[in-house]
Amino acid sequence: MTLQQRHTLFTAAVTALLTMLTASSALAGPPRARTLQMDDKGQWVEHPTPSPGTPAGDMHTIQQWLRDKKPGKALSAVKAFIKKYSPAHPLYPQAMTAQAEALIGLHRYDKAHELLQQFLNQYSGSQFTDEALRLEFLVAEAYLSGHKRKLFGLKLLSGTDTAEQILDTIAIDYPESRYAEYAVKIKADYLFNKGEYLLAELEYSQLVKDFPNGQYHELAIKRSAEAALAGFRGIEYDDAALIEAKERYRDFQTRYPLQSQRDHVDRILDGVERKRAEKEYSIGAYYERINQVASAVFYYRSVMSNWPDTLAAEKAKSRLVLYNADTQSPNTNSVPGQPN
Repeated sequence: MTLQQRHTLFTAAVTALLTMLTASSALAGPPRARTLQMDDKGQWVEHPTPSPGTPAGDMHTIQQWLRDKKPGKALSAVKAFIKKYSPAHPLYPQAMTAQAEALIGLHRYDKAHELLQQFLNQYSGSQFTDEALRLEFLVAEAYLSGHKRKLFGLKLLSGTDTAEQILDTIAIDYPESRYAEYAVKIKADYLFNKGEYLLAELEYSQLVKDFPNGQYHELAIKRSAEAALAGFRGIEYDDAALIEAKERYRDFQTRYPLQSQRDHVDRILDGVERKRAEKEYSIGAYYERINQVASAVFYYRSVMSNWPDTLAAEKAKSRLVLYNADTQSPNTNSVPGQPN
C-alpha cells in the first residue's frame, strides 16, 4: 500500500468518526444530568423533560429559570402558573415556594417572608415544607447581615427582630427539621457577636439541651463557656459570670478532654481563678477604705485560702501583715456582708 493510499484511508476513517460523533451528539439532546433523578432506593432513574404547556412542564420552566439565576423571569413564570392553575392543583404549593425563592433572588425579602408565612399556615406538613423552611432561613440570614425592612416603601427598619422570630419559629415549631439545630446556632452566634453575652449563653445552653447528639454540641458547650466569661464586666461587678464560666469550662473538659487540651482550657480556668481572686481582694479593699477592718481581714484571708498562688493573694498577705493579722482561713460561720 502506497503512502497516498494510506493517507486516503486515514482521511476517510477520520471523516467517518466525526460523522458518527456529530450524529450521536444530535441524538443526545439535553444533558442527562438534568433528566436523571435518584429514587427512594438510591437508584438513578431517567425522567424526561415534561412537555411545555402542562403543569409539570410549566413548573420545570420555573425551576430552570431559578437554576439559571434569573429570578425575574422565574417570578413572571410563577405568576403565569398561579393565574393558570387553581390552588387545588398538587403543584400549587411548589409554585408558592418557587415564587418566594424568586423574590429572595430579587432581594424582596419582606414579600418573600410574607408569602412563606402564608405557605406554612396553609401547607405545613406537606412535602414542600422543608423547602419553605430553607427559604425562611435565607430571609433570616439576609436580615441578620444588614438588609433593612421597608416602611412606607423605604428600607428604614432593621430586620433583626424578624430574623430572630424566624429562627425561633424554625427551632420551636419544627424541631425535627434539619434546619432546627442550625437556627438556634445562628441566633446564638449573632447574639454573641453583637455582645449580648447573657442571651447568647442561654441560646447555646438551649442548643446543648435540645440537640445532645447534634453536630454543634461541642461548639455549643464551648461557646456557652466563652459567653459566660465574656459576660463578666470587671471586678467592680458581680462575679456570678465567672462562676458560671468555670462550671461550663469544666463541663467542656469532662466531655471533650482532647479538644480542651487543644484549646488550652486549663489556662483559661487559671485566668478565671485569678479574676475571682482579684474580685475577692477588691471586696476586702472596699471594706478597708471604709474602715471596717474586721471585714477587710476576712476577705483578705479568704483570698489567701482559696487562691494562694495568685498575685491577689500576695497583695492580701501584705495587707494582713500591715494590720498584724494572721493569714489563717476565715471563719466561714461568720461571713461579713458584701458591699452593694
